[in-house]
Amino acid sequence: MALTTQSGNLVWQKAKNALTAANANPAEMRACLDALKPFLAQQKRNPDLQFIPFSAEQIVTAGGYSPDIDVARVYFVWFKGRRTSGTTAAFFQLFDQTDNTASTTLIVLETRINITGQSFCAIFGQGLLLTTELTIAADTTVAGATESSAADACDGFVIVGAA
Repeated sequence: MALTTQSGNLVWQKAKNALTAANANPAEMRACLDALKPFLAQQKRNPDLQFIPFSAEQIVTAGGYSPDIDVARVYFVWFKGRRTSGTTAAFFQLFDQTDNTASTTLIVLETRINITGQSFCAIFGQGLLLTTELTIAADTTVAGATESSAADACDGFVIVGAA
């Protein structure tokens, strides 16, 4: 899907529903809904946004998951690890390219997923600029291109807006 924004208020409802359904850490919920939401509303004139959910199955496909979001700004990233198998860690990452093969295009620091229910959120108030395309991946190594198993990966969402 290409960047298809909608009213920020609708996106915040989707974010709240996703965080509530996943029994998210309250601090992460507050970071998203009580900190970023009012900042964007007040300082950025409540921009239209897009909510991009992803599943572990999607982000462990060859090359990662690319929802066809080209030029945009990443404002928020959240995930919760499944971690239902073994001892192999997975590394969550976002890239600014069409796949996960070049570590030089990594835009969000990799986060190691190695315990059940581990969660992570990152806020970018000014937005991280994407110039090529958003790709979400979970790999077996840092900046690697060997995909993890879905059981070791995570589910979550990204909130983006127009550049």
